Amino acid sequence: MKNIYLICLIIFLTGCSSTKNSEKKNSVNLVELENRAESAYIAGHLDMAEGLYRTLIKNKDNYAPAWFRLGNIYTRSARLDAAISAYQHCIQLDPEHNKAWYNLAIARMRQSTDVLIEAQKHVDPKSPVKIQMDELFLQLMRLQTGEKNTGM
Repeated sequence: MKNIYLICLIIFLTGCSSTKNSEKKNSVNLVELENRAESAYIAGHLDMAEGLYRTLIKNKDNYAPAWFRLGNIYTRSARLDAAISAYQHCIQLDPEHNKAWYNLAIARMRQSTDVLIEAQKHVDPKSPVKIQMDELFLQLMRLQTGEKNTGM
């Protein structure tokens, strides 16, 4: 009976020990995972960085910096809906994330520009709305390129 009790105690303690080790291993892996994701991002390997950041978020969904980087990746690869969603998630987690607010505005502005480009295919070229849309498009392009309004 003593032997069974001793064996059960050893199994229990071994299980507790391995749980602590695996928890420690996971936290180390998350740091390593983030470092790898950041390195891939900086090197311009956006597909790799995206996969690594998505894996990081699966393990730590409430990590605003990873959502921010995903927003940047999606913006750079012209997936504006996904970028906006990622920036909004970042802001929800960290309302003081200034760059996320700015990048969200830029992504929305790019969406507006895309809408105006698509509208050109459907709007009567002689309509007054066409003139307004052209002016709005020019203003948006100036904002996005940093070109000064020359008062033309």
